[in-house]
Amino acid sequence: MDNVLEVRELSRSFPGFQLKDICFTLPKGYIMGLIGPNGSGKTTTIKLILNMLKRDGGEVKILGLDNIAEEKAAKAELAVVFDSNYFCEAWTAAQTETAVSAFYENWDTDRFHRLLERFHIDPAKKVKDLSRGMQMKLMLACAFSYGAKLLILDEPTSGLDPVSRDELLTILSGYIEDGEHSVLFSTHITGDLERAADYITYINRGSLFFTGGKDEFVDSFRIVKGGPEDLTEEIKERLIGLRMHPTGFEALVRTEELKKLKHMANQGCVKGSREAGDYGAWGSRTVENSDVSGGRAAENRIALGRETSETVRFPAHVSALGKPSALKKPSPVDSWTVEPATIDEIVVFTSKVSDDNGE
Repeated sequence: MDNVLEVRELSRSFPGFQLKDICFTLPKGYIMGLIGPNGSGKTTTIKLILNMLKRDGGEVKILGLDNIAEEKAAKAELAVVFDSNYFCEAWTAAQTETAVSAFYENWDTDRFHRLLERFHIDPAKKVKDLSRGMQMKLMLACAFSYGAKLLILDEPTSGLDPVSRDELLTILSGYIEDGEHSVLFSTHITGDLERAADYITYINRGSLFFTGGKDEFVDSFRIVKGGPEDLTEEIKERLIGLRMHPTGFEALVRTEELKKLKHMANQGCVKGSREAGDYGAWGSRTVENSDVSGGRAAENRIALGRETSETVRFPAHVSALGKPSALKKPSPVDSWTVEPATIDEIVVFTSKVSDDNGE
């Protein structure tokens, strides 16, 4: 069995919300980040995997076992850590083991106590006296003590300080090292995923937006920025989560769309070509002094080709010396700043589309 977890066409309806046809697979030896805005359906998906909610349709298999028809055997292969402590706060760490181990035939007491020692947890200390991070480690110690092949975490780093978050990610990386264990990791702290995740499943408003490799997800999008005169209605329709501000715009665009947008804008340049005296026709910014050699220091640096943090372009028909040029007007897309998109930016811009559509 190459896949630890298989989810097919998973659905569940609530008043005012519907989780629709969620599909993804998690192979052995990898970490998958389950992401999406608050209320997108991440926790609902996890509860359906755990059979804590009755599904309307679909199928879930854990190491090839049906999560309903073979629930007991399936749950023996997985461990779950939620975003808050679920142990009795009056228990000590040792009493917690006594209560939890009764449910698992293959519980390893020696391993549990080695983990307590590794995590610096005093067996005699009560759960209520442990910090948030230490409570998380106690839950992980239990999760790792009966040979579970799949670890499911629902917002585990929420409320943790940066040091505790970093330690948790290190623990998860060690858990999958042997290639036999996997992690499904729900979070809205996407910086954790940048470091730890191999795969991404992105759910937005109950629908599957993407599932696949993390690098593929990030490489599929770019952030573009430009001047307000660079936009046409046709170009606007292809931008995702467009944000306008007084000096220009920024938006998300699919990487594959960049060439199409350039072609569309080139056609617009030919149709909308202006006379040479129209100096600002296609420039996001222009040199304000006609004599560049006596212009501002910043403009001089740009004119001399030195590095600058801004994308500044002369009008196509004006040379660096302020003289008319016979060069063809470039596409507005040529003046855009194009940057790689982070996971967080992709989620923010694509969520804005749903908000703008009133969904």
